Amino acid sequence: MSCSHELDADYLYPGDVGVMEVYDDSGLRITLAVACPDCGQALELDAAVDSVEEGEFELPLDDELYD
Repeated sequence: MSCSHELDADYLYPGDVGVMEVYDDSGLRITLAVACPDCGQALELDAAVDSVEEGEFELPLDDELYD
Protein backbone atom coordinates (compact mmCIF):
# COMPACT_ATOMS: atom_id res chain seq x y z
CA MET A 1 0.00 0.00 0.00
CA SER A 2 1.46 3.37 -0.96
CA CYS A 3 0.97 6.58 0.93
CA SER A 4 -1.12 9.23 -0.82
CA HIS A 5 -0.89 11.92 1.88
CA GLU A 6 0.50 15.36 1.03
CA LEU A 7 3.70 16.04 3.00
CA ASP A 8 3.64 19.23 5.06
CA ALA A 9 6.90 20.77 6.31
CA ASP A 10 5.12 21.78 9.55
CA TYR A 11 5.01 18.10 10.55
CA LEU A 12 8.48 16.98 9.40
CA TYR A 13 11.43 17.43 11.76
CA PRO A 14 15.20 17.05 11.13
CA GLY A 15 15.45 14.36 13.83
CA ASP A 16 12.87 12.23 11.97
CA VAL A 17 14.83 12.18 8.70
CA GLY A 18 17.68 9.84 7.79
CA VAL A 19 20.08 10.37 4.90
CA MET A 20 20.13 7.21 2.81
CA GLU A 21 22.28 8.26 -0.13
CA VAL A 22 24.18 11.22 -1.54
CA TYR A 23 24.95 10.97 -5.25
CA ASP A 24 25.65 12.91 -8.43
CA ASP A 25 23.12 12.63 -11.25
CA SER A 26 23.82 15.73 -13.35
CA GLY A 27 24.02 17.61 -10.03
CA LEU A 28 24.18 16.76 -6.34
CA ARG A 29 21.14 14.80 -5.10
CA ILE A 30 20.19 13.33 -1.73
CA THR A 31 17.80 10.49 -0.89
CA LEU A 32 16.13 10.88 2.51
CA ALA A 33 14.13 8.39 4.57
CA VAL A 34 11.12 9.68 6.49
CA ALA A 35 7.91 8.27 7.94
CA CYS A 36 4.67 9.84 6.73
CA PRO A 37 3.38 11.95 9.65
CA ASP A 38 -0.21 10.86 8.89
CA CYS A 39 0.07 7.09 8.45
CA GLY A 40 3.64 6.13 9.38
CA GLN A 41 4.40 4.64 5.93
CA ALA A 42 8.16 4.58 5.16
CA LEU A 43 8.92 7.07 2.39
CA GLU A 44 12.00 7.90 0.33
CA LEU A 45 12.36 11.56 -0.62
CA ASP A 46 14.67 12.50 -3.48
CA ALA A 47 16.00 16.05 -3.24
CA ALA A 48 18.17 18.13 -5.54
CA VAL A 49 20.72 20.51 -4.03
CA ASP A 50 19.93 23.94 -5.44
CA SER A 51 22.55 25.95 -3.57
CA VAL A 52 25.56 25.52 -1.31
CA GLU A 53 26.42 28.22 1.21
CA GLU A 54 28.73 28.53 4.19
CA GLY A 55 26.95 27.53 7.41
CA GLU A 56 27.11 29.11 10.84
CA PHE A 57 27.22 26.04 13.09
CA GLU A 58 29.76 23.84 14.80
CA LEU A 59 30.65 20.38 13.59
CA PRO A 60 29.92 17.66 14.40
CA LEU A 61 26.21 18.42 14.52
CA ASP A 62 24.61 17.72 17.87
CA ASP A 63 21.13 16.15 17.98
CA GLU A 64 20.16 18.56 20.77
CA LEU A 65 20.01 21.37 18.19
CA TYR A 66 16.87 19.75 16.75
CA ASP A 67 15.04 18.75 19.93
